[in-house]
Amino acid sequence: MGVAYLVGHLSRWNYNAWYGCASKDLVETTVTQIEDGNIDRVMSVLRRLNLDYRPTYENRAHFDELVSEAVSQMNGDGDLQGTKWDPSTLTRETWIGHWENDTGFWIVINHILDFDIVRSGDNMTKMANVSLSDDFTSLTFTEDDRWRHELTLKNKYESTHVCRDLANNSVWRTDTLHKLRRATPEQRAFTQQTE
Repeated sequence: MGVAYLVGHLSRWNYNAWYGCASKDLVETTVTQIEDGNIDRVMSVLRRLNLDYRPTYENRAHFDELVSEAVSQMNGDGDLQGTKWDPSTLTRETWIGHWENDTGFWIVINHILDFDIVRSGDNMTKMANVSLSDDFTSLTFTEDDRWRHELTLKNKYESTHVCRDLANNSVWRTDTLHKLRRATPEQRAFTQQTE
């Protein structure tokens, strides 16, 4: 039992060393590259690292190897465009949330196993035939086989919304939807009313 205990502790120390050294390298390189004005490169690499890293309790999830590769890419001068280190800022999760236009019309998009979409109004029909483009910029869905909604992102917080009347094969309405975001604790504190 003493040997197993010792091996367990040595393994844990070894994991701590891996995480500690890798984390130090990542932070140090990130700060240096940002100070050198390489913000776009840093953001691309951090986005990729975020996509690749999957924490687990079973092993160290190759954290040190992922960070080593990320640090190498941050320090490099090669073009990241078209490589795995140039991921889109848009993902499936970009669409999740409450989207609203300037008149109060809204669409709520949830995603657990698949998209679940409803809109404002008396008859809150669940949307069907949901389709997401490969680059995550366009989301389309139908409502009662009568309407097709086409949403196209302008950025992470703004989308063009085209509602097509399928019976007449025409555009019924085009507007802009804004993704609603909750105020941060700092914003709430700043605007807090005192008595």
